[in-house]
Amino acid sequence: MKLQHILISLFVALVMTIGAFWFLKNYEYKEVDEYIGLRGEAKSNPLFAARLFLERMGIPAERKDSLQTLPATDTVLLIDTERYTLSRQKIDEILAWVERGGHLITRAHTTSSDTLYDDTEDTDKSPVPPPSNNDMLQSTLGVSIGEHIMPEDDDLPLDAQLSNMSHSLQVDPAFFYALKTTTANYPQSYNDADWLQEIERGKGLITLAANLDFIENHSLEDYDHAAFLWYMLHSLRDEPAGVWLIHTDDMPPLWKLIWEHAWALVLTLALLIPLSILALSPRFGPMIPKPALERRRILEHIHASGLFMWQRHRQHGDTQYNSFIASAEQLNPGTRKQHDNSNPDA
Repeated sequence: MKLQHILISLFVALVMTIGAFWFLKNYEYKEVDEYIGLRGEAKSNPLFAARLFLERMGIPAERKDSLQTLPATDTVLLIDTERYTLSRQKIDEILAWVERGGHLITRAHTTSSDTLYDDTEDTDKSPVPPPSNNDMLQSTLGVSIGEHIMPEDDDLPLDAQLSNMSHSLQVDPAFFYALKTTTANYPQSYNDADWLQEIERGKGLITLAANLDFIENHSLEDYDHAAFLWYMLHSLRDEPAGVWLIHTDDMPPLWKLIWEHAWALVLTLALLIPLSILALSPRFGPMIPKPALERRRILEHIHASGLFMWQRHRQHGDTQYNSFIASAEQLNPGTRKQHDNSNPDA
């Protein structure tokens, strides 16, 4: 019996040894990096990486969610939106701020009902037409939007050199709409199509790019994008006092627009709708409740019946009346005292 146990134990140990050897030969422990996407502020703020980069480079950078006020002229204003919510008055204030010595960096407004990019196989399709120029800033600067440009992969990245740079840097602007103007200084072009322009206005400078995707979170570390951002911020001054980063002045939610432009109507409807529902809802029961039925004394019925009979049959009224009183007195003693009707006419 002991020999059998020993053999079974040796067999189990052999199987486990062979299994372990096979597992170690076919599998190995290794770490795998998995992309989990952006988290926290970086998920909603495309300029989060740019702000961290500027702060590390010693440039005070501040995130702004709106443009209620303008910074000092020695602070660079970077607007990475298409300026949906900027009114004519606010655009005029920004331009006046630039003329006093401010530096504005922004992207072109290129919203179009047509698709920016179409990867269908139809090669005979006509090129995408340029969008209409309905942006107040670009209209004031005399900037129009040209045709859609998609650089060839072999041509990317592009060499770019701003007015304050002694050498060129490599930048990938991706696909863009060409910028057209006659007032630009040091334009950055691809096949004679401008994707960035520096426009002097008064004492200040406006850097207008077809898009600013290359300085956002997912692209800032590519090529020389971070260095190019640094040179853009120093195009007007060698030492800017700070940078305002704005990325959230796009089209606000519908409820915010309705409340801002039609708050009186909203309040009116808020009162009218529940009152209308209350007025049109079915009513349960009468408007004025019926009074509760009161129980009458039997003597009142006897008295009324006696008066009725006495008025029509006087000769029998007294006899029947007394008979009723006598019957009632048998049931309830003291009835005659409570209702003495010896004179029915009284």
